[in-house]
Amino acid sequence: MAKSSKGGAWERDLCKFFSKWINGTIKPYVFWRGRGSGALFTLDNNVGEAFSGDIYCIRPEGKFLTSIFSIEAKNGYPKASLDLHLKNNKNEILKDFWIQTNEGCTNGKEPLLIFNKKGFPSPWVCISENTYNKIKHLLLDLRKVQLNWPNDNLPEMYIFDFYEFFNESHITPEVIKREFKWESQ
Repeated sequence: MAKSSKGGAWERDLCKFFSKWINGTIKPYVFWRGRGSGALFTLDNNVGEAFSGDIYCIRPEGKFLTSIFSIEAKNGYPKASLDLHLKNNKNEILKDFWIQTNEGCTNGKEPLLIFNKKGFPSPWVCISENTYNKIKHLLLDLRKVQLNWPNDNLPEMYIFDFYEFFNESHITPEVIKREFKWESQ
């Protein structure tokens, strides 16, 4: 399977996950992968919002998530490693992903990176320090890894197990709406 096919399938799986996370069921789909995923669009005509990232909202009940976050999805990359961060390597895949995620943040959106490393049992969710500070009181019992790049003007990255993070006892749609003070428009 081609790399782009694996990425597209992964993005569709995430859209189904988030649709179920919001509605309790996969269908109707609330999210789908962006047209030309990875590209930046100025306006999503379906919901009237600035669009960036790999996942966008196709139904109004999901607008809060894509209004708050620019979501990047990465799949594969077996050479991506946390220990490369400690070695100050020139080829830091996670850093490159984080740069791309942050560059895609438009209109005050927060970066949200979801990374599914080949051979790992569960994907990771990566959030910024700003996001972490808003919800850390809900994450006290979760393990995390914190990465920073002191000389690169990048926000710190907090990494969690994806399924534990988006578990009903931690981060739910209601939590996101409340902690980010999102109100339906």
